[in-house]
Amino acid sequence: MRRTLYSSAMRALKRLQRKVTNLALLIIILWAAYQFFWARHLYTITAYCNCPICINIPEYYDGKFASGKKVYWGGVAADSSVPVGAKVELVPNSPLDFFDIYFLLKGRFNYRVEDRGGKIKGRHIDLYIPQSLGGHKKALAWGRRRMRIKINGRLAD
Repeated sequence: MRRTLYSSAMRALKRLQRKVTNLALLIIILWAAYQFFWARHLYTITAYCNCPICINIPEYYDGKFASGKKVYWGGVAADSSVPVGAKVELVPNSPLDFFDIYFLLKGRFNYRVEDRGGKIKGRHIDLYIPQSLGGHKKALAWGRRRMRIKINGRLAD
């Protein structure tokens, strides 16, 4: 009796081990698919304001974007591969990104490229946050995010 109890417990343990292994394999496959089809297109989204800490080159501290327009809420800095004047829409990656867009960016998803940054290279967008919305404090709270974007209505590659 003791032997059959032990062997049935071992069989149950092996079945459980197989299920856990299969589940782990499925998670790895799903993660790889996510990385291949979605995550390789993620952009780094950062934020800046018009304070001397964020804009540390005095000649750029003139209150204007690189396009010549006065700075405004909704302008972003992007790489030179994204044309000035292009519409950029944030596509959140997670529910946390949705909440942060609503609370830190006042629910604004759509922006316009007006600026070029010296350190903005490749898949990088830098959002301008005015002092009236919290400026430097909000820019620090935003930090560095990774999410997809739409450029002129199409998902960016």
